[in-house]
Amino acid sequence: MGRPAGRLVPAEQSARSGPVRMCVGCGSKRPQAELTRFVIGPGGAVVVDRERRLPGRGAYLCGVGCMTAALKRKAFGRAFRGKAGLVDPSQLG
Repeated sequence: MGRPAGRLVPAEQSARSGPVRMCVGCGSKRPQAELTRFVIGPGGAVVVDRERRLPGRGAYLCGVGCMTAALKRKAFGRAFRGKAGLVDPSQLG
């Protein structure tokens, strides 16, 4: 019968291996391995998940310039569905 309607795979995603995520700072889509993952830590603060093993929703960034854009746009609050408190950029690594 083929693929169900609405489940089309974009050509660029099928050419890459692994999942693709969007940077919350600039909005570019890249392979997950190229991005830095952030999560809400045990104390409610946004922390870097270098090992990609912490539980919960993740937000991804390309680089330092995107960190500034994400903070300005309050993108962490949207990515974490309003659960992100104040974000201190010096604590994010």
